[in-house]
Amino acid sequence: APGSANDSDDDGVLSAEEIAALDLSHTRWAVLAACATASGSAHRYEGQFGLARAFRLAGVRTVLTSLWPVDDDATAQWMRALYAARIEQGLDTAASLVAAQRSVLAARRAGGDSTHPYYWAAFVASGDWR
Repeated sequence: APGSANDSDDDGVLSAEEIAALDLSHTRWAVLAACATASGSAHRYEGQFGLARAFRLAGVRTVLTSLWPVDDDATAQWMRALYAARIEQGLDTAASLVAAQRSVLAARRAGGDSTHPYYWAAFVASGDWR
């Protein structure tokens, strides 16, 4: 939402440029759980510019993003499994991602739902794997 009338520079939209200027050096994880958050524009010799890069430039140790538009229900289930693995089981990032994928895949198999990777493999981590 836009800032107060006294803050004319605040349009209510948090841009990648504004994120990159933040000090997020004490942030271990930034989870971008929307559709295709790993996307961005590619720049010759500089790689991909997007939200993940902005968060990494701001100092976030690990950024989790989605590779494609995600299914809302499957993502909610995946996120619950991800945080359970990370917080309750104390797993590192890589193991938490694997645990979440396996949990969603197993639940979908048990429920007779599609096991297509679209439902359980959209999210990746960049940065520190711990």
